Amino acid sequence: MEEIKTKYTIKSIYKKSTFEEQDWVNTLSTGNPVLVKVNNVYRWGDFTIELTDIERDELLKKVEVRLDDYEHELIEMWDGGCDFWIDIIDEDDYTTEEQEEINNLLYKWKDDIPKYEDKDDEGYSYEKMEQNGWIENDCHIILGECELTPYRIIE
Repeated sequence: MEEIKTKYTIKSIYKKSTFEEQDWVNTLSTGNPVLVKVNNVYRWGDFTIELTDIERDELLKKVEVRLDDYEHELIEMWDGGCDFWIDIIDEDDYTTEEQEEINNLLYKWKDDIPKYEDKDDEGYSYEKMEQNGWIENDCHIILGECELTPYRIIE
């Protein structure tokens, strides 16, 4: 007999505790792969999640919840950019030339700059990553301590 799952609305108890972590991959001209994690903190985020009673009890004890581990759906996230950073994984393992190439692939337009973009903008953008050959490999949502509100029962 399959366990009954209850659908909940889940959100962090504390503001600025909803994280989006995107994994981007690319291949350098040397043939070496590179992985970059782009992290964005949101003030708040609401999701739905499906849990058994045992999963619910375990989840409520956690200090950090990775929503990837559960059936979940985004309702909304807002006020992103409260904190934002980019991590180049194993950055020190790359040569100086490779590190320069990584930075160019992250922050400079490879081809024509779209008309709506500032040609001098050397900041991060999703569009720039895609144009420069980055592939979003995975996206994780991580919440701090959470609260659950029952949504409905799923049979």
